[in-house]
Amino acid sequence: MQSILAAFVLMTGMAAVSGSATAEPMQSTEPSTGEQTFVDCTPVSNVDSCWEAGVAAEKRGDAKAALAAYQASCDAGFQVGGCYEAGKIYFLNVDLRNYAAAQERMEIVCGSDDVGIGPYACKYLGIIYRKGLTGEPRIDRAFAELSRACFLHNPEPFIDGNGCEVLADSIPDADEMGVDEHVWQPEYIAYLAFAMGCSDGMPGLCDRALAIYSRAEAQSANWLGRCAEDVEVVGFAGQCGELSRAASVVDHDQRQAFRRRLVNMYHRATKFAG
Repeated sequence: MQSILAAFVLMTGMAAVSGSATAEPMQSTEPSTGEQTFVDCTPVSNVDSCWEAGVAAEKRGDAKAALAAYQASCDAGFQVGGCYEAGKIYFLNVDLRNYAAAQERMEIVCGSDDVGIGPYACKYLGIIYRKGLTGEPRIDRAFAELSRACFLHNPEPFIDGNGCEVLADSIPDADEMGVDEHVWQPEYIAYLAFAMGCSDGMPGLCDRALAIYSRAEAQSANWLGRCAEDVEVVGFAGQCGELSRAASVVDHDQRQAFRRRLVNMYHRATKFAG
């Protein structure tokens, strides 16, 4: 699936945190391997010295040293940024790839209250479960994690727009979810996911949401009535087909208010999943 594969390369790292320069954490070198072992991490602003060392190692193109530093940061537990960056390396770097290690670290971040990177970690987990990268595919678990990436990780809500795209492109069918096909509407759920992703500055997803709605109108899809009811219940000042246009609003407060309404619609649309 194209969008799932795109998730492997579309992720961006955390923004570098500004602040005064600090010394790198103490390191020791094991004679038998030559690998660096980080023995001390100290808090620096809202990150830590090991995380900073990892950023520096990545800038000089040393992925192995970056991984060691990020893992030390993750183990230190001052913040989850090191876990996230280590998980990305395990997931994306062909030479250092370890999906089980990536899953372990992304679970820490997805389960945290970090609204900045939490949703992104949830997306990685969704891909791992959907594609069965650490075992048998878990469609239900993938759906749950991708839902967190796009809608449910935090109440603000801050989201991963690409996670919304991955979710929309991999909505399980009724049989996969174990629900009645008359009440489970994958196309409606995908429409909401594309609209939510549209709100993250992704105009291509706005277009895909409009395309789904136009096709539904042409086919008189039965989910259109549910959507019309849901927009009224959540207090959206418009019609179902206007969701993607409303999603592209620039004002932060208006955008977040729109997102909260869309989250409520998503709860209504997926309540049959149990």
